Parts: sequence; structure tokens; C-alpha cells
Amino acid sequence: MGPSRRELGKKPGFIDVDDEKFQKGKTQLIEESAKWKGPNHKQRSEEQRETKRVPKKAGRGEPDKASWKKQLVGGGVIIFLCGVGLISFISQMIDFARGSGVVNIDVLDTPKLKSVLFGGEPWLIYCVNNQTANQRLPKVLEESSGGLWSRLSLQVGVLHCWDQTASGRSVAQRFKLRTSPPLAFVVANGNSPRALGMTGIAKVEDLEKKVKPGLLLDSSRIDTLKKWPQHCTSRRSCVVIGHKNTAQRDYALTVLKPLLERHRAVKLVTLDTAFWQLKLEDSLLSTRKNKGAADVICLGREEPSGGGNATFGAFFLPDLDSSSAASFYKACADHTDLVKISVAPRIIARPSKPKKVTAAARPPPSSSKPAPPPPRKKSVDHVGSRASLESEDEPLFEAIDEEENKGEADGGDAAGEDEEEDSDDEVEL
Repeated sequence: MGPSRRELGKKPGFIDVDDEKFQKGKTQLIEESAKWKGPNHKQRSEEQRETKRVPKKAGRGEPDKASWKKQLVGGGVIIFLCGVGLISFISQMIDFARGSGVVNIDVLDTPKLKSVLFGGEPWLIYCVNNQTANQRLPKVLEESSGGLWSRLSLQVGVLHCWDQTASGRSVAQRFKLRTSPPLAFVVANGNSPRALGMTGIAKVEDLEKKVKPGLLLDSSRIDTLKKWPQHCTSRRSCVVIGHKNTAQRDYALTVLKPLLERHRAVKLVTLDTAFWQLKLEDSLLSTRKNKGAADVICLGREEPSGGGNATFGAFFLPDLDSSSAASFYKACADHTDLVKISVAPRIIARPSKPKKVTAAARPPPSSSKPAPPPPRKKSVDHVGSRASLESEDEPLFEAIDEEENKGEADGGDAAGEDEEEDSDDEVEL
């Protein structure tokens, strides 16, 4: 009988397949070999399908708040950087289009020239002639033109001030300015040009300090006959506040002054009608509605395009409040609601009121001793007294008498003719 399997397994080089250790090693080897091979085709397909499902589930789930904040911050940074770049690009394009910001004004371009000199908008004009036209502008003007516009709404222009305009006169002749360079002036609010000395001005701040006085907006008080054509009837548009006391005047100014910035070419004046008379036609006075307060009236002057005498029109402010005043001022600037009047509006001083004289009582019969004379009172001259005038219930503006109207049509007195000539000279270019 041969040796048993157990006995053979003890011999070297012989493996007993039924041995417990052999079976355990076999099982371990099979498991490890499975790992070496990786997943089979079915397992790989299943894993791919599961991978595709995960993003869809994540999309349907709650968003990550931290990621949203990061995205918003990142988007804001991108928008900010793009905005800064866009603004810089636009600014460069504007600077390129404007060049130095200095405008060359053609002296033969009459509409443009009238807009600059009489339109009311602030301008700083640097005058040149044939010899200085090709020379470089003062450095302070080149460097400050943009700042003057942004801070003061002041435009800078170059003009041949000594060349003839369409009227045959130069701008320097028209405004009695220097006859040769150097010359610069500031013009604004429909006022006459103010000469500006450029000597010693090297900084923008110094230039702004010098031009500001010429840009101030304010009302003017009519207290002399000369100021009436100067501030009102020589202007294209003039707003008159007629008042008998300071309370009326101050309230009207409170309503109207905020509109000056928007309508620089419309001049605002105050007229004390306790002392002055402004006589108007019945057709115009019939449209007056704002009784019991200051009267506000727009006076407009029209210049015929073909030459000739100027014509006038006017209309009253219906209600002295902010909303009515805004539309009133715009209509005055545009001459849209003017009622035509046949003569130029003029003012005259009110005649003084004569003192009332009462008959003296007869003295009593003479006695042994004559009665002493009454004490003399200090005489007070009431001629032209404003207090007595204010006490009278007189209209602020009055109708023109027929005789005065006839006199106006015939040409008026010599002084009136002189004023009219001055007025025409004020607006003719």
C-alpha cells in the first residue's frame, strides 16, 4: 500500500490542494487578481451613468451661498474695471473731438457772433489780428479751458476782434475796446464785455478769480432815467418788478431770482413805482391779473431783419408763484406771448403833489392888546416825499394819455430821441 496524501504533502516539492492553508491562499489570490483587472464593462458603464446623474442632481439642489457671493464680487469687479475703461475711453474721445477746448469764432458768422456777444452764456474771448493769429495762445488758456467749462460753464473762444463784421464795424469798435493786441474780455448775461488783463496770470485759480465778477447774476435797480434803456429797453428781453414797498419787491425777487441761471439773457430789474411811472397801453393793462401785489411784466424788443426801428411787446405774469414764474420766464426769453405795443416803454418821475392850502380864519376883533402871533412851525418840504406817494392808492403802472401817445408817435422830445439812439446802438452788431 502506497503512502497517503498527507504523508506525500509532507514531502518537499509536493502541494496538498486540500490543505487549509492552500485554500486560504487561493481565495486571497483570486480576490487580489480581481482588483488587478479593474471593473468589467458592465461596471464601467454603470459608473459612467452615475457620473452623468451627479451634475443634474447638484443643479436641482440648493445653490452654494458662498459660491454665489464669489460670483457677485467677481462680476462687480469686472463691471467696475470695464466701466473705468469705458469712461476713460469716452473722456479721451471727447478731448480728441474738442481739441484744446478753445473755439475759433468766425467774425463774419453773424448768428454765431450775436449768440456769443448777446446770448447770455459766459464766454472768455481772446482777441487776435493777422499778426497774432498764428501765435500760440497763452499757456494758462490752453490748460484751463476744460476746467473753466466744467466749473464755471465758461467757454473760451478766439476772435479777430479788429476785423470788420457784417455791419461794417469791428467788435473792438462796437464796444470801445483796445485798438490793438493784447486784448481779452469776458461777456455773459447779455451785459457789455468786461476787459480782462492776462498779464501775470499763470495759474488756473488766478484766472478763475479774475473772470468770476463778470459772471455774477443779479437784479438791477432802476433809480435813474439813464438806467432804464441801459438795463431794460435796449435788451432783447427784460423782466420788470414794479413795487411800491420793499416787501412787495423782496417777495417777487424770492420767486424770480432762482430762474436767472436758466435764462441768462433775460435781464431782471426792479422799479419803485411810488416814485416812477411806467405808462402802458390800455390793451396791455387789460391783461393784468395779479392785483394787490408787485406787478411783474416782460418787455421784449424785436429787431427787424432788414433794418429799421425796433418794435416792442409785453405781457404780465398772471400769478406770482414758482410754477407760473418758470413758464413766464421761458416765454419772455422766447418772445412767445408778447402783446404788441405801438411805442417803446418809458419811465418818468411822478409829479410832486402840491401842498393843500386852507383859507386862514378871520382874526377876532381887535382888543386893547393885540394877540401874540402863533409860534412858527418848522416848514417841511413834502415835494417828492415817498411817504406821501405810498399813502396814495395809485396803480403801479398807468395807461398812456392820448396827448403823450401823440407825442411819442411824433418822435418825443430831444432827450427821448437820444435815449432811443443809445438803445439802438446797444443791440446793433
